[in-house]
Amino acid sequence: MGSSLGSMDPDCRIRGVAPVKNYEQEVQRRQLKRVIALGLGVLLFGTVSLRLIEGWPWFECLYFTVISVTTVGFSELHEPSNLGRFVVMVIIGGGLLTTALAVNLLGMNLLSHYWAHHRNKMQKVIDELSGHIVLCGHGRLGQIVRRELDAAGRSYVIIESNEEILDELESEGVLCLHGDATDEELLLQAGIERASGVIAAIGSDAGNVFITLTARQHNTECPIVARAEDPLTERKLLLVGATRVVTPYQLGGKRLAHAFLRPSAVELADLALGGEDHEMLIEEVELPLGQDPKTTTLRALDLGNRFRLIAVAVRAAGAPRPQFNPAADHPLAPGDHLMLMGLREDLDAFQASQP
Repeated sequence: MGSSLGSMDPDCRIRGVAPVKNYEQEVQRRQLKRVIALGLGVLLFGTVSLRLIEGWPWFECLYFTVISVTTVGFSELHEPSNLGRFVVMVIIGGGLLTTALAVNLLGMNLLSHYWAHHRNKMQKVIDELSGHIVLCGHGRLGQIVRRELDAAGRSYVIIESNEEILDELESEGVLCLHGDATDEELLLQAGIERASGVIAAIGSDAGNVFITLTARQHNTECPIVARAEDPLTERKLLLVGATRVVTPYQLGGKRLAHAFLRPSAVELADLALGGEDHEMLIEEVELPLGQDPKTTTLRALDLGNRFRLIAVAVRAAGAPRPQFNPAADHPLAPGDHLMLMGLREDLDAFQASQP
C-alpha cells in the first residue's frame, strides 16, 4: 500500500516536530532538576540529622548517609541509636525514591530519543511523497474514506488528534501525523503543497472550513473534498475553495429513501462506486496530456474491443457536468475525463496503455 511504511518499524508517529521536541526537552530538564534536588535533599537531611542525633563527625555522617542511600551497608561504622535508625530508614526510603525517579527519567529520555529517531524517519518518508492525499480526521467517516483509498491503491497521510486511533494506525504502519488538522504547520508537514487531493473529514464544520482555506492557499490546483455537518456550511466551504462538499446526514437520508423508492438505482450507484460485492465498477479516468487532440476519439480508443470497457460519459476539461452516452466520434482532448465501466483489471490495462 502506498501509504504504509513497508519495512519501516510501524511504531512511528510524527507530531509537530519542533514544538513537541522543545516541550519534551523542557519537561525532561524540569524532571532532572527535581531528581537532583531530591537526591541532594536526602543527603543533606541524612547528614545533618545524624550529626544532631548521634554527634558523629560531619564526614562520617555524610559517609553513613551515602552508604545508606545506596543500601551498601554500614557494618564498619558506629551503631546508631533508635532515633538514628529511624533517620536511616527515612534516608533509605528517600534513596529508593530518588533511584526510582532517576530510572524513570532515564527510561523517558531513552524513549524520547527513540520517538525522535522514528519521527525523523517517518518525516523523511512523507517529504518524499508527491501526488498523495492528505486525509484530515480518522473517525468513523475517515475510516471509511481510508478503506476506499486503500482499495484504490492511493497513497495518503492521515492527520488525527486522538491518541487511541493513532495507536491503531501505528500498528498498521500507516503514515500519520498527530495533532490538530487545522494547524497550518502540520498541514505543511503532511506535504499539502505536493498533494494531489485533500479530504477534510473532521467533525467540526469550522475546522473543515479552516482546513479547506489553508489547503487552497498552499495548493491552488488539487481537488478538496470537505465534510459539512450543517447544510448551511456547504456554501462557505465552496467559497473558501472546496471542490466538493459532502453532508453525511443528507447523503445518508437520501440513500435510505432511494433504497426504498428506487432500489435498482441504488444498485447502480453501488456499482458506480465499486462496492465490495461487485466485480464491475465505474471509474473516472483522466486522459493524459500526451494524447493527440486531433485524432483521439472514442472510436479511435476502441474501448470495447481492446479493453472490454464501456464509455458511460465524458466530461471535458473544466466542464461542470459530464456528457452521458457520448457518440463514437466524440472528440477527446488532453485533460478530459472518461467515465468507464468494466472490470478492475480491464480498467487498469487501459490506464497502463496511456502515454
